Amino acid sequence: MPSSSQIELEDQRAELRAVLKSNEFAKAPAMAKLLTYLCEKTFEGKAHEIKEFSIATEVYGRNQHFGEKRDSVVRVEVSRLRKRLLNYYEHEGFDHPLRIQIPAGTYQPEFERFALTIVDPAGLRSPTQRPLRWRFAVAAALAASGLLIGGLAVFLKAPGTADVSAAARKGLPEGLTAIPPPAAESPHPLRILAGSTVERSVDRFGVEWLSDRYFMGGEQNHWQIDGKEMGVPNRVIRGAPDQLQFQSFRFGSFSYRIPLAKGKYELKLYFSEVIYLPMDLGEGVENRRVFHVLMNGQPLLTSFDIAADAGAANTASIRVFENVSPVDGFLTLDFRPIMSGAWLNAIEIIPNNTGRALPIRVVTRNVNITDHHGDLWEIDRYYDGGRRATDGGFVTGTEDPELFKGQRYGNFTYRFPVPPDKYRLRLLFAEIFFGPHNRGKGGSGSRIFNVYCPGLMLLHNFEVFKEAGDNRAIEKVFHGITPSAQGRIDVTFEPVREYPMVQALELTAEK
Repeated sequence: MPSSSQIELEDQRAELRAVLKSNEFAKAPAMAKLLTYLCEKTFEGKAHEIKEFSIATEVYGRNQHFGEKRDSVVRVEVSRLRKRLLNYYEHEGFDHPLRIQIPAGTYQPEFERFALTIVDPAGLRSPTQRPLRWRFAVAAALAASGLLIGGLAVFLKAPGTADVSAAARKGLPEGLTAIPPPAAESPHPLRILAGSTVERSVDRFGVEWLSDRYFMGGEQNHWQIDGKEMGVPNRVIRGAPDQLQFQSFRFGSFSYRIPLAKGKYELKLYFSEVIYLPMDLGEGVENRRVFHVLMNGQPLLTSFDIAADAGAANTASIRVFENVSPVDGFLTLDFRPIMSGAWLNAIEIIPNNTGRALPIRVVTRNVNITDHHGDLWEIDRYYDGGRRATDGGFVTGTEDPELFKGQRYGNFTYRFPVPPDKYRLRLLFAEIFFGPHNRGKGGSGSRIFNVYCPGLMLLHNFEVFKEAGDNRAIEKVFHGITPSAQGRIDVTFEPVREYPMVQALELTAEK
């Protein structure tokens, strides 16, 4: 009796033969040759030998002087192979229980089994104990006849992997529905790094982000320009809460179908323009990348230009949407290019049944602080420019002196991403550097600055020491603040004499 490993290997070989006989590959001998080479190496237990150099020399006849930086033939052709496999499984091979995939960032093929479930019109699954072979026989019969038999719908899904329903749906006869796995029973936060292959990553705030999932289409961490395939640009993104969210991306035309429990959520989409940059002569990046974003089939962002939205290239654009709800258990996001490919860095989904924007509380320290009301003030974020410092000194006039032990000073702006609403802005100050009891000495007139919000001067020639003295807390509160058309409230600190500073900022939706 053959072992399970022998059966698995024969199944893999059978799938390769089926792919090579398909219309998709029969007319593309070069692609068939490349796929055969990659799979045979894997069958022989030599997957570790699949390198860019070996592919270039053994498949494409390059000599021993092949240089990966000068010749991108392997990267380009493997990218084309990924697309061809995707197209094959969208159409001819949509009902295959075993599929060949080449994950982005590697040249090694993977064989992944897809489970199939029969669903009645009410969405009730049939008994799962039916043999997989029987269930795929039903799928094959349905596909061959183009009919919906007995009102049943068929869907494929690889357990624990990205959703394939959008692509599978294109290859199904009319009346069949491709459905990803069911949503969770209760709302919970979900954070996805688009393009990332790292199962779990933790940002500088201790928050966990998952690898890319629930997507269909697009390119993962690579893009093409003038026929050349490019990887992830190494850029520092200004105004980013953390660089982690901008170290990977999904590019092109793509969709996400994310299973969510019933409820309301706050949705954040993270973008950065790192490809199109200003020219040496000052030419800008306007209209170099434009795309639509749809949520559950409805426009969410129209003719969206990342650089225009952020105000510059290499700058974070974070768009926030409130009162987001799934439809039939799923949140669907479609990214449709208009000019160049659509682009996404990360998705963050937070349960929020309040119907109002979640509060933002930032303290200019490297630790979270819980105040005497029980409200959490989080590690410094959303800033662009300036420096953080701690000058010590115990601050009086407050029930929360821990909020005043640090400060951000210099030329800086806080860029808070928020959904449309009216907000209360609260700024907390204490002069912990200048004054007779502090190491900066001086006093009145030592530090003067202005604070702006777009279209508003919040504070003019403001002197913390003059109003409160040294080491004493003072707060300024402003009402009716509205975000810009780009979904941000920017708070800019401008020096008049010496550098401006602030200890903490709070932004809450007005009741």
